[in-house]
Amino acid sequence: MKILMTTLLDMERDRNGVVTVAHELRNLLEASGYPVRMITPKNAALPDRSSVLRITRRFWQATKSPGGFLLQLMLTLKNISRRIASQAGDIDAVIAHDVLTADAALSTVAGDCPILLVCHFWTKPWDEFSDAGLLPKHGIAINWLRRKMEKVLNNPRILLVPVSRRNEKLLHDILPDAPQNRIQLAYPGVSQPAGLSIPKQQSEGIPSIINVGTLEQRKNQRVLPSLASALKEIGFPCRFLLVGTENSDERILIATIIARLQVDDFFTFYGKLERDAVFKLMANADLYLHTSLEESFGMTLVEAMACNLPVMALAYEALSEILPDTPEAVIPQDATPEQIAAMIAPLLSNSQRRNDLQTRQHAVYQRRFSASAFVSRYLEIIASAARMNS
Repeated sequence: MKILMTTLLDMERDRNGVVTVAHELRNLLEASGYPVRMITPKNAALPDRSSVLRITRRFWQATKSPGGFLLQLMLTLKNISRRIASQAGDIDAVIAHDVLTADAALSTVAGDCPILLVCHFWTKPWDEFSDAGLLPKHGIAINWLRRKMEKVLNNPRILLVPVSRRNEKLLHDILPDAPQNRIQLAYPGVSQPAGLSIPKQQSEGIPSIINVGTLEQRKNQRVLPSLASALKEIGFPCRFLLVGTENSDERILIATIIARLQVDDFFTFYGKLERDAVFKLMANADLYLHTSLEESFGMTLVEAMACNLPVMALAYEALSEILPDTPEAVIPQDATPEQIAAMIAPLLSNSQRRNDLQTRQHAVYQRRFSASAFVSRYLEIIASAARMNS
């Protein structure tokens, strides 16, 4: 079986949960003997169109107009459609990681092979474009995009694959009449890095707490300086390791809070790192602390669990699926920094409690998010989609 994957993201430069899932799924399928070809805007650009795309991209960057963005988007999707068509006779399934490249696949291979749409979106997919500032929330551009996406989501030839129960519910809200067999849940998975031990041994000296994710308001890392100050006040200082692409305004804001609270010595900003380097930091840390208030899933939590690192997280909807057996690791969203510190310090100061939490979380990882569970579920869904497509 030969598989084609599609995405609008840059698989080499972007660092987020969607890219992580796509990379991991591709590697695991290939390791299982199923060749995978990846089509992205970068490798789909045709030589005779690249100059047009460059001019269009520069126009949009200069004007930030909705029309310029949509023109660039349509040219990109046209190139992706052409690239898919060139592979159409030699693939057995398409796995699209966004609605628009699923649409590109529909226009070229619908009926010839199953098409899976992995639903990573944490809100209605058209709203993500306006939330990211790419299109205004109202007007012709966003209405056109919404109609286009709704048409794809309602197409019976697309099998929808939500990454969490939360996303599954969102799909049912968007598509109340969709038959149940069109929506099939598949949790993301992560390969466990080699050479890790269970239970993980706590490092000597000041404990270290790691947070991985884009430095932006939605990820809520701005709570960490106050938490560092609260831990310092109760005589339990911790080091904070922040990893991820940095929004410059958010970095300045967090740095200002750190300086005001005089906790500069406890923070290290690593910026964007390769995945192996992130895993190495996780393997040597004492706790992963997830601060986001809203996620479609929460891939970095699973990565930390794969590294045998105990995790705690501020509560959000999908968290109950990732930490079903360790409710004590879930922090209420309205908890103050002092209350969070009171939850963290006893855990990190008691190796038995910490190892117990880690062991129970790792058991959930093995059962639900391991590499074998991940790839097996996708092979099962592809087989189901093939039956639906016949």
